[in-house]
Order: sequence, then C-alpha cells, then structure tokens
Amino acid sequence: MPLIKVILGTTRDARFGDKPAAWIMELAKQESDAIFELVDLKDLNLPFFDEPIPPLMGDYRHEHTQKWAKIIGEADGFIFVTAEYNFSIPAALKNAIDYLAAEWRYKPVAFVSYGAASGGLRAVQHLREIAGNAGYMPLADTVVFNRYWEQVDETGKLSVNDEQLMHGKKLVKNIVFWTEKLKPIREELAAQSKKQ
Repeated sequence: MPLIKVILGTTRDARFGDKPAAWIMELAKQESDAIFELVDLKDLNLPFFDEPIPPLMGDYRHEHTQKWAKIIGEADGFIFVTAEYNFSIPAALKNAIDYLAAEWRYKPVAFVSYGAASGGLRAVQHLREIAGNAGYMPLADTVVFNRYWEQVDETGKLSVNDEQLMHGKKLVKNIVFWTEKLKPIREELAAQSKKQ
C-alpha cells in the first residue's frame, strides 16, 4: 500500500497552512488504497542546509539529515501544502527540498496552495520548476485558497467551497493512482542508476 506524505511547508507561529493540511488529511481518510501521513516542517526544525557533501552523493553526515532522508525515502508520493512568500515558496520548504536528492526522485507530487489574489499559484509554479531538477513528478492537481483569510471564521475553522472540495477529492484520488503506477517504474530506474 503506498505511503503518501503531506508536507506542511510553513513554520511560522501564526500560519494558515495547518488548516488546509488538516483538511487534506480528513479527505485522505476516505481513501482506503493508501496511507497518508502529515509531516510538519516546524516539528522537524531542520537547520539551514549544512551538509559538507552535496546531496547527490547520498552521503548524509548529520543526524537531522539522516532522519529527514528516512521520512522522505520511505514515501511513495507527496502533497505539498505551501504558502506564497514574495511570489515563491517559503524558505523552510526550499531548504527541506535542497537537503536531499535520491529520496525525491520519480515520486508524484500534488499541491495545495494559499495566498492573496493568486492563491499561491506562483509558489506552485516554482515548485514545478524545482521538480525538473529534483526529479519528482509534479501532477496537474492543485487546490488553491485565494484570499484564504475569508474562509476562516472567528473560531479559526476553515470553510471550503464546492470547487475546492471537488479538486481536493480529485487530488487525493490522483496522487494515490500515480503513486501506484510510478512505484515499479521508480524501482526499475533506481536499479538502473545503481548499475551506472
């Protein structure tokens, strides 16, 4: 059964991202063909990239990197929950991606984004560009929260609209489908790279 990690990519105290991340986890409970696990970068508390050897070498020296490599390495796919900071992704998320290499490769990723008018889509676009180098496989599936503060009531409860609910359900189904389809391909490609 595939394991999909929902990666919460912001770390500040007064963040919104925990709400859509929790919502995606609730939707995931309806999917019996995969296991979903929430990974909060705030809990992980990775320092700024400090490995002495480039990640491509796979020789991780620090305990925090080895722990992070295990978390990502065991996953079959990802859902990134990201804010948009200055037309891009949060530094904590970029830092976490940059720590590793092989652990990301040939795995599908879908996106939940939030921000002002664009709803974080410029951050998602940057994540798609990063995918080309990092080697993960970006899906078209994205759920967008634009002007997200208008979807939170006085108690802090998130209210999603019909379009977000439709896209959220589709995103969950599609990430499960692609994790299953890409797993044997990923294993074949990994075996080939070891021979080279």
